[in-house]
Amino acid sequence: MRDSLVGQRRSLVQQLNQSRIARSAAGPSGKDCIDYNTTNFEWTHELKARMKKVFGIDNFRLCQRGVCNANMDGRDIVCVMPTGGGKSLTYQLPALLARGCTLVISPLISLIQDQIMHLQEAGVEAVMLTGSVSGEETKQIYTRLTSSAGTSDGALSREIKLLYVTPEKFSQNKRLQNMLTKVAEAGKLARIVIDEAHCVSQLGHDFRPDYQKLSLLRQLFPTVPILALSATCPPKVLGDLLKTLKLQAVVDSQCAPVKGTVYFNSPLYKKNLHYSVRPKPSSAQAVIKAMAEYILEYHPKESGIIYCLAKKDAATVAQELYDASGEKIRTGVYHADIPELDKERLHKRWRKGEIQVVCATIAFGLGIDKGDVRFVLHHSKSMEGFYQESGRAGRDGKDSDCVLYYRAQDAARLSGMVCGDREGQPKVHDMLRFAHDLTRCRKIQFANYFSMSSHVSLSSWVAEGEDALARCGHCDNCMRHPQTLEEKDVTLEAWQILRIAEAIKKGTGLETLNKLVDLVRGTGGGCFEAKVGETKHRRGKGKDTEKTWLDLDKIAGGKVNLCKEDTERLLVELLLSQYLIEEYKSTAYTINVYVSPGPRAISLTRWTREEVERQTQSRIRCYFLTKSKRKSEANGFGTNVVPHGTGSRNKRKPDRITISDGEGDDGGEDVSNEPNIPLSDVVIQDDEEDEDWAFSYRETRPPAKKARRSGTSTSASTRKPLNPHNDIIELLSD
Repeated sequence: MRDSLVGQRRSLVQQLNQSRIARSAAGPSGKDCIDYNTTNFEWTHELKARMKKVFGIDNFRLCQRGVCNANMDGRDIVCVMPTGGGKSLTYQLPALLARGCTLVISPLISLIQDQIMHLQEAGVEAVMLTGSVSGEETKQIYTRLTSSAGTSDGALSREIKLLYVTPEKFSQNKRLQNMLTKVAEAGKLARIVIDEAHCVSQLGHDFRPDYQKLSLLRQLFPTVPILALSATCPPKVLGDLLKTLKLQAVVDSQCAPVKGTVYFNSPLYKKNLHYSVRPKPSSAQAVIKAMAEYILEYHPKESGIIYCLAKKDAATVAQELYDASGEKIRTGVYHADIPELDKERLHKRWRKGEIQVVCATIAFGLGIDKGDVRFVLHHSKSMEGFYQESGRAGRDGKDSDCVLYYRAQDAARLSGMVCGDREGQPKVHDMLRFAHDLTRCRKIQFANYFSMSSHVSLSSWVAEGEDALARCGHCDNCMRHPQTLEEKDVTLEAWQILRIAEAIKKGTGLETLNKLVDLVRGTGGGCFEAKVGETKHRRGKGKDTEKTWLDLDKIAGGKVNLCKEDTERLLVELLLSQYLIEEYKSTAYTINVYVSPGPRAISLTRWTREEVERQTQSRIRCYFLTKSKRKSEANGFGTNVVPHGTGSRNKRKPDRITISDGEGDDGGEDVSNEPNIPLSDVVIQDDEEDEDWAFSYRETRPPAKKARRSGTSTSASTRKPLNPHNDIIELLSD
C-alpha cells in the first residue's frame, strides 16, 4: 500500500509540474505546448550559473539547453547528438540541481571511468558500481544509497548525485535493483540515463543483448523519467528503442504536449573536422614512419589517437611510433585486455598531456571526453566506426584532422575480420568505396551513406538552412588540384582483365587480387595454380594443384598497359561493380579471398578485342592519379590538403598542394546510368599480400609443379555485334 501511495504521489507531482510549465511556456499561438529550447523557465539562471561554476562552460551548444530544460521538467527524452557534441552535460548539469541520485547506464568501463574522473575533479559526488570496484568501496556506496533513501532533503551532506553502472551490472544484480527500488520509493531516484541507447536495438550497429533487458526499467521504476542518448539513431532503431524501453511516441521539443517522449536532435556533421585519406605504405615499418612524420610535422605536442584494428596492433604501434619518432612522441596503449588500473592511469596521463598519442582499439572511444584532441588517425572497417572514431577529435570546436590511412590490400584483412558477421562485409565494402573516392566531398559521402544505410534524412546531417549536399571546401577531395587527376577510358584494360580471369577460372584456377594484378601486367610469372584432381598422399604434404601457363596474347591480345597502382585501382572498381566477384577459401591460419568473373563480366567478355576497341557507346572510365602525384607520394608527401591542427598552420602555405590518395586509392564508381544493375559490395582479401599493418604468420607455399599451357582465342564471327545504344558505363566518383 505504501509503495502504491508513493508512486501515485510522485506521478501527481510530476503531472502538476508539467501542467504549470506548459501554461508558462505556451507558444505565441496560445497552444498548450512547451518549447524547451527557450530561456523562459524558472531554473534558467541557476542552470547557467552552475554550468559555469562546476564545468567552466559559458554557453550551451547544439540542443544542450533544451535537453537540460526537459530534464528539469521531468520528461522522458530521446536525444540524438553527434559524437563529441556534449551529450554528457545534458544530464550531469540537471543532476546537480535535482533532488536525489541520477542513475547512468553506460556500455563501457572506460567510458564510465572517464566520466567519473571528470566529475570528481569538478567536485561532483559521482560513483560507479562495476566489477573493478573493490568490495569495501561497493559497501560504502550501498551505505550511502541507503542513507539517501532514508533521509530528508539536505540531511545528507555527501549525497550521491550520479551513479554509473553497466547494463550487465544492472540487469544481473538483484541487490542493485532492490536498492534502487528503495531509493525510487523515497523519491530520490531523479532520472535514469541510458547512454549509447542505440545498443538497445538489434538494428543498431553496436547491439548489446543486456541493453534489451533494460525494458525492466519501466517495470521497476514506472514514474522515473528516462533519458536515452545516442549519436546514431535512425528511424527504425528509434522505433525499436521506444518499444524496448516502453516510452511513449516522440514529440517535437519546440512544441511538446504534456505527454510524450521529447525528441531532440542536432546536426551530425561537425564543420571543424577535416577529413582526408592518406596512402598507406606497403610495409608495417613504413606505415609507422609515415604516421610519425605526419604527427611531428603537423601536430607536434598535440593530443591525438591512433585507432588500430586489433589489440596486438595497438601495442606494436605504440612502441614503434615512440621509437620511430626518436622518443619525441610519447604513446600509450589501450584495449580490452589492459588491466583496469593501467587504463585509469593512462586516462589521467593522457588528459594531463603526459602522453601525446593513445594507440587503441575501438574500446577506447565511447564517451571519451578530452576537448583538445587535434587529430585522429584511422584504419577503419566501417563507415559507422570511422564516424564515431572521428568524433573524438575537436570536441572543443577547434580545427582537427581525421586521417584515414588506406591501401588496396587493406581489404584483405578487413574481409577476414568480418567474414563471420552478416552485416560486416557490406560495411567493409562501403568503407572501401569511401577510401577509393578521389573526387566527391567527404561531407557529401557521409551524408549520402547515412541517408541510405540508416535512413537518416539529409536535413539531419547539417544545421537548419544549410545544404547537406554542398561541398565542405576543406576535405582532401575539395582541396585536390584538378591537374593531379586524370580520367581514362579503361574499357580495353577492363576487357583484358576479365578475359584473363575467365581463362583462369576455366583452367580450374583461383588467384588473389595481388597475383591477378601481376598476371595481367605480365609480371606474375605467366602462370597460375590449377586443380588437377584427386592425388594420393605422398610423403610430406600432398598437393592437388599444378602451375598452368597463360598465353596473354591469345587470351587478351597482350598484357594490360597500366602501372601496378592503376591496375589495382581498376580491379577494385571492377569488383565493386560486379564485373569481378570474390571467392573464399579457408586455411589453418586465415581465410583467403580470390577473385573470379562476376555476373557482369559477360557484358564485356563476349566481344572480341577489335569490337571493344571499335565501339563508342559502352565505355568504362575511371579516375587515376597523375604521375607527378605518385612521385610526391614516393617522396613521402601524401596529402593534398593542409592539415588544420595548430602545428599545420605554420608548416605549409595554402598554395602548396599535393595529393593524398595513392596506392590502392580509387575514384569511387558511379554507374548511375545503369540504375537496374546494383553495384557490387566486394572487397578482396589477398593471401599473398605484402607485409601489412599486422604481420602474417602463415607458412610459405611449397615449390610449384611444372606448368602446363592454357589459352584460347575467340572469333569475331561467333559474337553478336555490340549494341550501339548501350549506356555509357562510367566508374567515376561523382
